[in-house]
Amino acid sequence: MKEYTKILADYAAGLKYEELPADVVEQAKKIILHTIAVSIASSNMSPTVNAAAVAAARRSGPDATIWGAKGVRVSPSDAVYANGTAADVLDWEDCTWTGHASAGAIPASFAYGEQKHAGGREVITAIVAAYEVYQRIAMAVQPDFDTYLAQGRGWGLVNWQIFASAVAAGKMLGLDAAQMAACISLAAYQAPTLMGKDGDGDIYHYAHGIAGRSGAESAEITRQGFEYYADGLEGDTGYWLYVSNKCDWDWMDRELGKTFYINETLLKHWPANVWVQAPLDGLDNICTREKLTLADIAKVRVSPIIDIYSAENPLPMGLIQAEYSLPYCFACYLTGKKPSEDWYSLESRSSKELNELSGIVEYFGPQANRLHMFEIFWQGTFPETTVEVVCRDGRVFSETLRGPKGHPRNNFTMAEEKEFFIARTAEFIGAENAAKFADGVEKLEDCADLNDLTALLAGK
Repeated sequence: MKEYTKILADYAAGLKYEELPADVVEQAKKIILHTIAVSIASSNMSPTVNAAAVAAARRSGPDATIWGAKGVRVSPSDAVYANGTAADVLDWEDCTWTGHASAGAIPASFAYGEQKHAGGREVITAIVAAYEVYQRIAMAVQPDFDTYLAQGRGWGLVNWQIFASAVAAGKMLGLDAAQMAACISLAAYQAPTLMGKDGDGDIYHYAHGIAGRSGAESAEITRQGFEYYADGLEGDTGYWLYVSNKCDWDWMDRELGKTFYINETLLKHWPANVWVQAPLDGLDNICTREKLTLADIAKVRVSPIIDIYSAENPLPMGLIQAEYSLPYCFACYLTGKKPSEDWYSLESRSSKELNELSGIVEYFGPQANRLHMFEIFWQGTFPETTVEVVCRDGRVFSETLRGPKGHPRNNFTMAEEKEFFIARTAEFIGAENAAKFADGVEKLEDCADLNDLTALLAGK
């Protein structure tokens, strides 16, 4: 068997900015803008507030910024925890083929970049290295959905996410190839336990921050030195055994250095689960094109039928439950709520009006399993979605989509991503700071000290 841990570590430790294609660099910049935007947009949500408070209470040091937290600076690992939690709170960050790498890679690269006063090129390189290693490990250990998950086991989204922060932090800390292999192995050892049930609360969002911090601390421990082993991924008792019932070893180093899977990342258009993105796009396209308002609409029909599209919404709805509920998200959209934390405030999740309005949603067509839908995403496309709006006057409008806005085949332009960032953050950090930060990220390769940019994220 190949020494996969070593192969990935050699790649991550040795990757240079000059080796990155222009489109990869631009995608990394878009992911930075998107992730920090949605993190700051969640500033008033309780998980974001609580995670920042826990990090600040540690009084761990002034090296890294908690985004949007009025200038609070803490240790890098605590910043990774706070910002990693915030990144997922609105379920609005990226969606790779296997989860949300951005919630680990961006907080870690930025926190340790601030600590060492790194330049923009180094930060970009760390992000790309993290994505390329993370994605290959995660794809290699994908379980058989029908047998493994049917046993009540959890899908390891926040488990393998630890590799994104571990590699990003390790790269920023200057780990050599041997140390990077040790860091990856230690991260595998520290990966969170899988649970088949995460409830309807918000623990899932904190788990992103916890995994991020554990990955970052794997890099710190490695730099400090310990008696390590460097083959944590491979073998009959390697990492894969504890998150899956099989391992596709070919994925571990597939086209490494040739194909950049960071370019297959979807950036979410809406604050909602990935499978709610295309339906929301369809509804928005129809309402915008036909100038429809809630008063015009009798019902909205959606195909296919997905196992998370529950129309039964007990009050108050749990945060995750709301983010995964297509009827609830449609109700928020149709009542004119700004796509933001307004969709998921406790007041909104307790609203009888939104709950009753959810009833206008109907489903038709085939039954689809959301996990098997990921297999379509893995092929570079997206499950087909159809939205029909039935008006009170009898008119019917329909739209079929194969990829929501933000999908790699329907990506945001840099100008759109900058606009997205400013729209999400201006009320928290000021419009001038938001515009300056967006411009700075667009030209990140010219940044000599990351702290010059992160100073703009402190919050009003």
